[in-house]
Amino acid sequence: MHSAKLVKIVKKVDISQKVLLYNSRLHLFPRKLRSRWSGPFIMKHVYPYGASDIENPKNDNVFKVNGHRLKAYFDNFPSENESIGLNDHVYKG
Repeated sequence: MHSAKLVKIVKKVDISQKVLLYNSRLHLFPRKLRSRWSGPFIMKHVYPYGASDIENPKNDNVFKVNGHRLKAYFDNFPSENESIGLNDHVYKG
């Protein structure tokens, strides 16, 4: 009954899209400020059961990883140019 209520989440990653790779070995040496995500890498091929080939653009090395360890990388993410000064009062009451 519980499994019937779960929704399968499908990650959509296209070929030649940039992705980040999760490094699970960093939890052995706990450093809170160090990111466990490395990259970006370029997606080369997606296999039927979730494995993927990714390429390191620095040295053109291609290797196979589990697709669950990948997430999309947004290169030029649009940012809002709105800023709030420290002297501006947000709450007036």
